Amino acid sequence: MKKFLLLTLIVTLPLFAQDVRQERHVEATKAFGNLNFYYKGRGMAISPDMIRLYDSMKKIGIGTGDLGPLYQRWGMIVQNKEIKGLFNEPYEGMQVGVMGCVACHSGKAAGQFIIGLGNKNIDVGQVGMDASLAMKFWGAVPHNNPKFKELHDRAMEFTQGLGNPKISNETQGLVSTGLIRSWFYKIQGVTLPADFKKGQVKVPHLWGYGEKRKSGSFWDGEGNGELGGWAIAVELYAGQTPENVREYYDTVHKAENYLGEFLSPNYPFTIERTKAAAGEKIYAQSCQGCHGDHMRDLEGHPIYTASKHIKLQVIKTDSERLDALTDQLYDLISINPLNDVIQSWRKTEHGYVAPKLWGIWARFPYLHNASVPTVYDLLSDPTSRPKKFSLKNAGEKDRFDETKLGLTKISTVDLVSRRVYNTQKHGQSNQGHYFESFKKLTHENKLELIEYLKTL
Repeated sequence: MKKFLLLTLIVTLPLFAQDVRQERHVEATKAFGNLNFYYKGRGMAISPDMIRLYDSMKKIGIGTGDLGPLYQRWGMIVQNKEIKGLFNEPYEGMQVGVMGCVACHSGKAAGQFIIGLGNKNIDVGQVGMDASLAMKFWGAVPHNNPKFKELHDRAMEFTQGLGNPKISNETQGLVSTGLIRSWFYKIQGVTLPADFKKGQVKVPHLWGYGEKRKSGSFWDGEGNGELGGWAIAVELYAGQTPENVREYYDTVHKAENYLGEFLSPNYPFTIERTKAAAGEKIYAQSCQGCHGDHMRDLEGHPIYTASKHIKLQVIKTDSERLDALTDQLYDLISINPLNDVIQSWRKTEHGYVAPKLWGIWARFPYLHNASVPTVYDLLSDPTSRPKKFSLKNAGEKDRFDETKLGLTKISTVDLVSRRVYNTQKHGQSNQGHYFESFKKLTHENKLELIEYLKTL
């Protein structure tokens, strides 16, 4: 009898066991969703008390719909009539609007809101242009608080930089690494070179970052990801001081630990398992060499492993991001005031990190510069890939292509040129990532491989 009870307990115990990783994921995404690094009146902020205008908009319901102008023009994700990643922070008797991490590092795919997914429509350049114009008028209005001008001037410098056409993004969904790189020049009083590269990339997803960072920060893998300094580089660009960063550096480490707990989102629609099984074999032959294995734990959650760095001569994708990594930049990084925590891992040969493909269904458009709208296009000859495609409502369900996995095709006749991806623009080429094994794939083979990728 005792043996029977013990056996019953062993068999039924898993039914009552807690899914620890799922619990940690929920806790981490909640904490990350509420995170910003505004500190001592510095950070990614707009002019003091302007946030009250937004609060008024929320109360009367103007412009705060899910697909309203905040989303259409700026790419801000709006959930329950609130902008995700916009915070109202009190400082010196004023209310300061502050941008948090999830403004860029949360997004939508097939209509689902996902924390940790790169925002497909964020347009920091447009935000900067519009915000600096509005703040110019706001600053002309009399303000009684003696601290107002200091914070206002700092916010103006930040937003004008975001909108600076020399260093900012040109297309929705892309962010300019030039913003961060320009800080190293500014802090040393060095003029930006005439041929300064924007180095536009799409906002990366964050699940698996705990292991990915071991291959280096960012798409190029050149930043030392084992140190936490690169995580707050954008805050330095926004006017934060190195001294303040040192004071809250432990908070940065804590934030990066959150990312290690993120789980990738499961594909939300039906998967043809027989076709996926055939696709897994194709993956082993055509993709595994760069993107590696994808194993799961006993609960079915991804086992994250480090990514592989692929030389440019192999991947052959747009090189502008890598062209921005000059000898002068490396020298400036080495002498920056936080060079003990912001360091580069200079590769002998430039290239890009081949990320693990967990949650790949949600991460379109593809490649580091978001230049390919679907996986099917990515598996096809670059000459046949779309030269232009619309990013309008890119994360909504009606823009999701289940068959080709990515963006549906709609007209690119759009009055908002920043919402149309043009692969002819500098840094936005859709070439490369086309190998001999791809040339052998039939239409059916591609669909089988896509079906397998849905399982990741």
